[in-house]
Amino acid sequence: MASEEFKFSEEFLIGTGSSAYQIEGAWQADDKSPSIWDHYFHNKKILPKNAILKLTEEKEKFNDFHKGIVIDQIDLSDPSQFLNGDIACDSYNKLEEDIKNLVDLKVNTYRFSISWPRVLPNGDDRKVNDAGVKYYQSLIQNLLDNNIKPVVTMYHWDLPNCLQDLGGWANPNIIEYFVNYACFLFKTFGSQVKIWTTINEPRLVAHAYGSENMAPSVGELFNGIADYMVVRNLLLAHGSVYKKYKVEYYPQQQGEISSLCFDTAWYFPETNTDEDKKAAKRARDFDLGMFIQPLIDGTFPQAVIDGINNTNNTENIKFKRFIEFSEKEKEIVKNTYDFIAFNYYDSQIIRAMTDDEYKNENYLVNKDMRVKSNRKSEKNKENTFKGFTAVVKWLNEKFKKKELFVAENGFSEEPKIDQSDKKIEYHRGILTEIKNAIGSGIVFKGYCVWSFMDSLEWTRGYASVMFGIYAVDFESDNRPRTKKSSFEFFQTLFGTKTIPSIKPVTLKK
Repeated sequence: MASEEFKFSEEFLIGTGSSAYQIEGAWQADDKSPSIWDHYFHNKKILPKNAILKLTEEKEKFNDFHKGIVIDQIDLSDPSQFLNGDIACDSYNKLEEDIKNLVDLKVNTYRFSISWPRVLPNGDDRKVNDAGVKYYQSLIQNLLDNNIKPVVTMYHWDLPNCLQDLGGWANPNIIEYFVNYACFLFKTFGSQVKIWTTINEPRLVAHAYGSENMAPSVGELFNGIADYMVVRNLLLAHGSVYKKYKVEYYPQQQGEISSLCFDTAWYFPETNTDEDKKAAKRARDFDLGMFIQPLIDGTFPQAVIDGINNTNNTENIKFKRFIEFSEKEKEIVKNTYDFIAFNYYDSQIIRAMTDDEYKNENYLVNKDMRVKSNRKSEKNKENTFKGFTAVVKWLNEKFKKKELFVAENGFSEEPKIDQSDKKIEYHRGILTEIKNAIGSGIVFKGYCVWSFMDSLEWTRGYASVMFGIYAVDFESDNRPRTKKSSFEFFQTLFGTKTIPSIKPVTLKK
C-alpha cells in the first residue's frame, strides 16, 4: 500500500464514536427507566462464551446464540456473570475522564447517542428526567469548550421498554412518540447541536422484530410480518422528524439532519452466473434499497415487492404482509436528508438459495430474499476495501452527489491479542479509499472510527470483539481506560487530518 500522506480539508469532520447503551451504564440511576436492552438482557440471561466453563454438566441446557450463550431455566447464584449494560464502561459517572481522553485523542468530532429512557423515562415529554438532561448538557458543553463538534444520534436501539409494551416500532403510534422525543431534543439541545442523525442502522432495528437475537426479541413467529411493519414506521418517523425540524426549528437553529444511518456492505456474487448476480442485487435491495429508495422517490424496490409476493404465493399466505406507502406517506418520506450517513465494516459473498434450502428455511424474510450470504470478515482486505468503494459509488449515484458521512468504521481485535498493526492497516486502507473517492469528485463530510473505547458489543459481550481506541478493563470496578498501541496513529490522524505514513507498530505483549 502506498505510504504517501494525504490531508483532508479543514472542514472535514474526523473523530470517533460511541452509543449510549454500550458505554453509559447507570441503567437505573437518577430516574432513568429500563430500555428494551435492559429488559432483554435481564430476562434472556445471556452468558459470555467463556462462562459456559463455569457450569456443571447438569446445568448445560443452553443454545449457541450469536457468539454467546442463552441459558434457559438455570438458577445461577451470581447474576453478575450474565451479560448486560448495567455498568458497561460507566461513562455516565466518568464523563470528565472521557472528555479528557477525547481531547488527548485530538478529535474534532464525537458521535454519540442520547438515551431516550434516560431523558424521557415514560417515552414522552410529560415527564422529563432532569438529571439525564444535565448529563447530556454537560457532555455537549464540554465538547464545545474543547472545539469538538457533537454529532448526535437520536436513536441507537435503546427504546424505553414502556413503549415496547405498546408494540414499540411495530405500532404506528411510535411515529408520534418519536416526533415528540425529537422535538424535545431540538428544544433542549438544538441551540448547540448542529448535526443530527435520527435512527442508527434501521435494518437491524427492524430485524429485531422478526427474531430472538436482538432486543426486543419479538420472535420467529412474526418474522416477515412485524419487521416489515417496523420498516414503514422507521421511515415515516424519520421523515416526520425531518419535516418538523425544517419548519419549526431550522430557521433558528440552522442545523442538519442526515438520512437514516444505514448499515452497509457490498454484495459480491459468489459466481459469475446470472442467478448469483441477481441474488447479490436482491440482497442489496432488501438490506439497503428498502431504506434508501423510499427516501429518494417514496417507493420500495420492485425486487422486495416481488420477493414477498412470490413467497406468499408459494407458502399460501393469504394476508398482505407488506404495505407500500400511500401518496401522502411518500411525501412525508421523500427527500428527508441533508447529507448521507452510513456505517461500514466489511462485505458479503452472495449466492442464490437452492430449492432445498428454500424448503428448509424457517424465516419468511429469508424466503423472500432467496439468497445465502457469507459475511466476509474485515480481515479480508481486498474485498473489504473494494466493497467500501463500491458502496460509496452506489450511494453517490443514488443520492445524486450528496455529502457522505462515514458514521462508523471499525476493526475488531481479538481478546488478549494486540492487533494494532492489522487495525492500522485496515483504517489506513479505508481512508485511502476515501482519499481516492474524493479525488474522483465524491464529497465526504467526515469520518468516525468505531469506537472511542472498548464497549458492550450487544450480545457479543465485552470480551469477544474489541473495537476501541482505548482499552477498558471490565474486570475492574473502576473500569480504567488505557491507550492501545494504535493510539498514536489515530492521534496523528485526528490532530493533523492527514493519513499518517506507515510506521512500524510496537505491539504490546
